[in-house]
Amino acid sequence: MTASPPRPGDASSAADPAPLDPTHLPAPTRSRWRGPLLGVIGLSLLPALWLAYERVSFEEGQKTVAVVMDYPALKSQADQYGRDPLELLAEYRAQGVNGVAVFEDVLGNWQNRGDVFVKSGADLLAQYPTAAFQPGKYYLAEARPGVLKRLEGRFSIEPRRVTLAGREWQEWNINPTYLPVGPDLALVDTLKSQGYTVVYRPYDDPAVINIAADWPDVPFVAFNGTEVVGARDPKRLEAVKAAMGSRIPALIEATTQKGLPELMEGRSAVRMFSLNAQWQDTLLPEETASKYALAARERGHRLLYVRPYPTIAETSTLLTRTSELLGRAGIQTAVPQIASFEPSAALRYASMLGPLAALLLIGLSYPLPRLGLLVAGLALLGALGLNRFEPFGGMALVASIAFPALGFVLWRSRMAHWFTATALSLAGVLFVSALGAGPQSMLGLEPFRGVGLTLIAPIALVLGSYLPRQDLRKTALDLYRRPISTGDIVVMGAALAAFAVMFLRRGNTSAVGVSDAEAKLRQEVQDSIIRPRFKEVLGHPLALLGLGAGLPTYFPGLLLLGGVMGQASILNTFAHFHTPLLISATRMFIGLGLGLALGYVLTYAVRWGLKVWQSYGGGLRERSEVVVHEVPGREVQR
Repeated sequence: MTASPPRPGDASSAADPAPLDPTHLPAPTRSRWRGPLLGVIGLSLLPALWLAYERVSFEEGQKTVAVVMDYPALKSQADQYGRDPLELLAEYRAQGVNGVAVFEDVLGNWQNRGDVFVKSGADLLAQYPTAAFQPGKYYLAEARPGVLKRLEGRFSIEPRRVTLAGREWQEWNINPTYLPVGPDLALVDTLKSQGYTVVYRPYDDPAVINIAADWPDVPFVAFNGTEVVGARDPKRLEAVKAAMGSRIPALIEATTQKGLPELMEGRSAVRMFSLNAQWQDTLLPEETASKYALAARERGHRLLYVRPYPTIAETSTLLTRTSELLGRAGIQTAVPQIASFEPSAALRYASMLGPLAALLLIGLSYPLPRLGLLVAGLALLGALGLNRFEPFGGMALVASIAFPALGFVLWRSRMAHWFTATALSLAGVLFVSALGAGPQSMLGLEPFRGVGLTLIAPIALVLGSYLPRQDLRKTALDLYRRPISTGDIVVMGAALAAFAVMFLRRGNTSAVGVSDAEAKLRQEVQDSIIRPRFKEVLGHPLALLGLGAGLPTYFPGLLLLGGVMGQASILNTFAHFHTPLLISATRMFIGLGLGLALGYVLTYAVRWGLKVWQSYGGGLRERSEVVVHEVPGREVQR
């Protein structure tokens, strides 16, 4: 016969857990510290709530982007069509472009504009066989008088001056074509006068002496490649840092640039999204536009770096669709005004009490409280250790693993307890945001450490609360001796496969790919609304099925563990601090609504199915008895 779970008014120290309740779930253990610790969580929600309000206010003031056209790619397209680049740019401006990325000139650009000649010694020797040109050298000469004066004192390499074939040349040991020679100031000034947001893209070369001294007065600088200018030499990097002035460096999506963290000390930065040109050519313009809009709406990118398609028509489709999607999201194209979110340290410290109380309450609510406290202590140390004992990041991780588990550790006897667990997860959201959101994390420079644990650890914490109140050695022996049927193996295999898929599909680039049909559906959904997360739409129905479907044996416990991943996904959603808080909240509530509706439909469908199964043909009797015949030296079971 099954005992009833303890009533709220029962007095006990770490009260004895009741046996299985009607849901076939192990009844939770009630600790006398539940009320006080829940009170601590409630009080510490106040500073966390205020910090969330401040963050939302800050993010709502940051809803402007610059759609920045790559000028060399634009010029290449204009040349292909016999168009003037600035005239073509004006057409694109009407379709949403309000910025231009201008690269630093190299000597090759001067040659293309007809300012200089750069020839190899071999070519010149073929042209002038009697002249003393050396085949292994390169020769630089003016095509427009006075141009080379701009190079005086610029490089640590000193060319030799020679007069050959009736012309004065600079003789170089290296090919100077790719040496950076500063900005095209005439182009920069023209673009600025026409109201474009200019992003300057300088090159790095150790031969340049006065590094960054001639950079133009523009709001943003985007470095090329995997290093910022001067990254390999501390002195040169300091010179670049001093020369930056009010210019803001760009953080290019999915590109780690050496020296950027040092360059950013004491200043802010702007997130910039771009697509690889080769990959873009494999996408339809509408698909590319969807990615740009998603970057601006959900990932905090303020510069959208656009390269034209091979044709003007495709480029126009891309720009028009991007502008349409940005408008739907309430994002304006204008010069981004960049600021840093600086939360109050005092409020963040006060918010730490909530995650600590939640983790302590989980430990005290275990049937074996000493084991629970040990688990809680190890979880705390692990979270802090993963974050190098940085308190805010460590406690944000504690909140992410404690609150998804807390509700189902304390309550799990009926479907209404899903709402209680969800309410506690929502409280955890505020703590994660309060402790994890800062200037570096909101720029994506300080990633959330331990994100994989946020999906695994809550399941482990709930699973630990299933243990009976007995010696652990006896529990291990009981599990070892438990007979396993073919059905058990199939169910456990299916459960492990489902868990693996849910875990591996985390993040923006998951280890498990998606089909073309799913990718298309995702794009349609994210263009129309904010796409919910797969783990929530699947996890919440599993929890409701475990709590209310009336399934036999271990099925409710297994389903509830799947439901914990749905709760964990709520917290995991808010661990992406570069995503605006309201966007994450919208994604979460859509997932909750879909999961709740699907869960109730499935629960009542399963109840009906079980009723039909049990009543069809007069019903099936459960064969639960095991007949044991004693035979000398062994036991035979039927």
